[in-house]
Amino acid sequence: VMSATMNSSLTVTTTLKPCAKNWMNIWKQLISAPLGGASWILNAVLLAAILSNRRLRSKREYWLTMALAFADFSEGMASFIGAVYRLPFYYSETACYDYTTPIHCMVLPHNIIWRWSDTATAFMLVATALDRLIAVTNPTFYVVRAAIGMIVFVYGISLLCMLYAWIMPIQLQLAGVKLQAVCGTGGLIDKVYTQVIKYATGAMSAFSVLIHLFVAYKVRIYMRRMAAMTTFGDKPKISKRELKFTMTSLIKGLCTLVLDSSTRIYGVYAMVEEGITGVNPESGGLGSFLFAFNKMNGVLNVFVYAGGQKEV
Repeated sequence: VMSATMNSSLTVTTTLKPCAKNWMNIWKQLISAPLGGASWILNAVLLAAILSNRRLRSKREYWLTMALAFADFSEGMASFIGAVYRLPFYYSETACYDYTTPIHCMVLPHNIIWRWSDTATAFMLVATALDRLIAVTNPTFYVVRAAIGMIVFVYGISLLCMLYAWIMPIQLQLAGVKLQAVCGTGGLIDKVYTQVIKYATGAMSAFSVLIHLFVAYKVRIYMRRMAAMTTFGDKPKISKRELKFTMTSLIKGLCTLVLDSSTRIYGVYAMVEEGITGVNPESGGLGSFLFAFNKMNGVLNVFVYAGGQKEV
């Protein structure tokens, strides 16, 4: 009895402090989940609409549209799954004490998809813009093989970027490092690599808009020439269908400038600012909402193409 009394008096009770809630992160997940889910579903609808119609899927310009829609579909899926996975950790009062391995974080479905789709969406925008440039300026060289080549190139580059992102997690795994189970990108992916990817994808998104604007200028000149050619009975080299699809792509490009390029470029600023000041604008400021709202670019896909192309 005396021994039991002494043992009970020496027992120390440890109470964990509640996890500090970052409401910006919580609201970011609450916004990302519905927008990501909407982008996921709507791009699936767009893909189904094209694939189910033999006349549409046989047109080369729709091949790149499908490739872009699949990239946005993947990005939306990753955003939805990631938000649903992270939200309980951010809201819980004890989850900040849960730790796991870097490899476990990397094999989560949303992390696998994100590493590929983050690059694929931006580079497919450039491929789509180049496709319209070739179709308008050199219609005789506009062949199916060129479209397939661009898709394979973009998807291949995105796959290499996805594989490169595994280098740091493997190094952390071998060093025995543990990470918070929420599996945020910050301590998992190399910061320099993340900054380069964000900057490159933001620049590519903006570059695709510049190409679209140049194409729009060429279309305006062509329309004037076409009016003169019709007067003399000459046959136009570019069909009205191609011109209309080009203008639809231009609208898509302008949406990208507002909803995608600006948020990606701000992402670079947020990460650089975090490294300099120790304050993370991405988690604690307006950047959280900008990073969440860029999913609207994928959501608008189906409306832009359905509104601009009657056959869709």
